[in-house]
Amino acid sequence: MDKKVITIGSQTYVLKFDEFDEDVDVDSLLKIDYSNLIGEMITFPVIVNRFGQLLAEAENQVALAKLNLEVTEAKLKESLRIKLADRNGKAPSVDAVNTAVLLEKGYQAMRRSYLEKQKTRDYMNSIFWSAKDKSEKLDKLSLTVQQGDISDSVIEGRVNNVLIKRTKKLIGD
Repeated sequence: MDKKVITIGSQTYVLKFDEFDEDVDVDSLLKIDYSNLIGEMITFPVIVNRFGQLLAEAENQVALAKLNLEVTEAKLKESLRIKLADRNGKAPSVDAVNTAVLLEKGYQAMRRSYLEKQKTRDYMNSIFWSAKDKSEKLDKLSLTVQQGDISDSVIEGRVNNVLIKRTKKLIGD
């Protein structure tokens, strides 16, 4: 179980999340299973939440990579200005410094890593919004569900990688 500690204002909260426990077929998960609409309606908010968590983590990774890249770039520019000025005896142009930074292998590797993290974030963003779209469609379909349409086989079991357990016996069970 994954835990996140967040502070909002002066209050601190510990949030507990179950992680996906197996490989997830995203295309299959984002399709509505009309043969098990009730199971979809019950479990899909959990899936949207999980994708939201993954998107938040991807956003954080992009922000950290950007910060590291900017700090590295600033340090490189400063050291390269000094190095280039010593060679020529005069202050280097902005273009010369920028070009020297771009030619640094370490900077190139950090830049590629940053771009890869952006791609991952964009991929998670697409999945999240697709999941939100499915969730909205399920909300509309839920208006057609009548009392008694939910069978016990849907109340308990695994749907959309979410395990549903009944914790208390209902009256009459």
